Amino acid sequence: AEVRVYVVGPPGPPEGPMDITGIHKNGCKIAWKPPKDDGGCPIEHYIVEKYDTDTGIWSLVGTSPTCDIQCKDLEPGKEYEFRVRAVNSEGESDNLKSLRPIIAKDPFTVPLPPSAPDVVDWSEAHMDLEWKEPIDDGGSPITGYIIEMK
Repeated sequence: AEVRVYVVGPPGPPEGPMDITGIHKNGCKIAWKPPKDDGGCPIEHYIVEKYDTDTGIWSLVGTSPTCDIQCKDLEPGKEYEFRVRAVNSEGESDNLKSLRPIIAKDPFTVPLPPSAPDVVDWSEAHMDLEWKEPIDDGGSPITGYIIEMK
């Protein structure tokens, strides 16, 4: 006689490292890999949580049937960490945690001003100006300048 024993239980933790991309002032995208051990049952979904380093509180980002989720409710300028758990019919896995915190901010900021303009040539009908570009472009190339006259 042959006896088969099936052992089922909660899944192992999702595989890392967690990939956090598309960070902006209100959100980001979080991705991970499925657990190596599904506990003998299909993974039903994943639970994703965020940790506000100011308050010290973990709160729900959401659940996802796939290995990624859009996080859309971050507060600009705050620092966050994330964790994810796999869930099957037998329970929840241990957490996979993000490697480092992120700051909810846009990747680009307003550039610093250019240097004061110098008049290099003029007549009654025209004026040629020169200036040095800003020391900091805010993370994006300068595409133009606005010149005003009083």
